[in-house]
Amino acid sequence: MTLRCSESAAERGDPMVGTAPPQREWLLVEHHGPWPVRAPFDTELSVDLLRRLRHPEQRVVLVRPHVRERAGAIRRRWFRCRDGELRTGHWERPEDLLETLRPEAGTPHVGPLLLVCTHGVHDTCCAVSGRPVVAALSQRWPAETFECSHLGGDRFAPNLLLLPDLACYAQMSPEGAVSLVEAHLDGRVETGSLRGVAGLHPAEQVALTAALERWGPAPLSAARARLVHQAGTLDDGRWTVDVAGSDPLPTQAQVVVASSRRAEARLTCRATRATRALQWDVVSWSTATLD
Repeated sequence: MTLRCSESAAERGDPMVGTAPPQREWLLVEHHGPWPVRAPFDTELSVDLLRRLRHPEQRVVLVRPHVRERAGAIRRRWFRCRDGELRTGHWERPEDLLETLRPEAGTPHVGPLLLVCTHGVHDTCCAVSGRPVVAALSQRWPAETFECSHLGGDRFAPNLLLLPDLACYAQMSPEGAVSLVEAHLDGRVETGSLRGVAGLHPAEQVALTAALERWGPAPLSAARARLVHQAGTLDDGRWTVDVAGSDPLPTQAQVVVASSRRAEARLTCRATRATRALQWDVVSWSTATLD
């Protein structure tokens, strides 16, 4: 029997750190129907509108409550995550979403948002693994939890994005997801399930995660990573990252991360051919900055 991509990745031991999405800004658009394969495309949101809403730093994702709204509901919500702040508003017509381009659009949203990918028509693993997790989180945080369209990292499903912290977690059980979120909100990042922080360079994600693992438990805010030097290419490179920390982390550390390619593998359930995924590994710490 053919294994699903997440089962194959777990069997291979694919490392997931450094694989969080590259966007640091997120626009979440409430959608009450089934997920289109190419969401957010192929919806009532036109290609022209999406071109205006999306940019290299901002990703547009469809969201829906785990407990579905009535089919006739017209006013739907949007949420925007930018610069560590969440704002929210409502939309009826697609063009209403252009309001989100204004910095002061909507009203501040207090509290986190928990997004779980359940985009099964994009990848079976997202639905099979994501739905039990979103059900468990909805029991604990009903107002904060949403299903969402594609987050990437299908082979690491289930995938969970916490906003506004931009923390991306994966490969957790439903019960583990609840304890993981409780720990995160309490300032204790569980690095074993952390893919990284969205918007950071992969090497920065790896260095930050390694620092939290070495000196934690600590909140994400205790570490700030900055890429300062690159040598080589993605296929065979060395990336030097400065990590500025606050208690319990040291004030300053320097981490060297290596990038390489793994053996060919089928990385998603829908993949028609094998590809070679990137792998990121910590190879050294600056001894001058170790505690």
